[in-house]
Amino acid sequence: MNNLIITIVLLFVFGSVLKADLLPEGKKKISYSFEVTNTDSYPDYTFVAYPVNTSNGKPMLYGAILNAESKIELSCKFGVPVIYAVKTSEFNTQAFDSLNNIGNDDLRVKELKSFIETGKFIPSLKVVCSSYADRDAKYSFVEEQFRVESIETDTMVVRSVRTLYKDSQNNIIDAKDSKGNIRDDIVSPTEKYSSYLFIIIPLLALIGIVSIVLIRKMKK
Repeated sequence: MNNLIITIVLLFVFGSVLKADLLPEGKKKISYSFEVTNTDSYPDYTFVAYPVNTSNGKPMLYGAILNAESKIELSCKFGVPVIYAVKTSEFNTQAFDSLNNIGNDDLRVKELKSFIETGKFIPSLKVVCSSYADRDAKYSFVEEQFRVESIETDTMVVRSVRTLYKDSQNNIIDAKDSKGNIRDDIVSPTEKYSSYLFIIIPLLALIGIVSIVLIRKMKK
């Protein structure tokens, strides 16, 4: 009887895990990352994102220091990171790094949460994302770019300014600003002009055939 109960429990647990890992109907898995592009415009502040989960399995939450060169990859589940600012003079980098290195997941989350809540951190927006796209979507990577607009005593305004969509070869195939307008000026040249080739090549072939026919008629 005990063995039967254990078997049923195991089937339920593994069934739930497998179901959670199944792709939604008509969707495919993509990668997502974000960056804050102008942190160097605020040299008196340190910027932090928490909680950052990079695991596709059991959630493993950390804090991440942001700078103009760093891209933070997210698994887009088990934790929605908030972007914070704190005066560098009031930020203990050593302590922050030490807490990130705690091996016990529950303890690390508890200590990092306490570190931020008891510090003079200024919160802004939450980074909400998705790890899925339509199955026929041409892109495999999404990079979202944020910009700090202002920092006051207890308020920080951060806005999404641009989203890049990249294929599996890391070519930018689409780019949209914060209002959803397409930005052709930053699309990779190979992608920008490849769509025109489907029109130009057949057109050139047609011109070539017509030219040959006309030349032959003129010779007759």
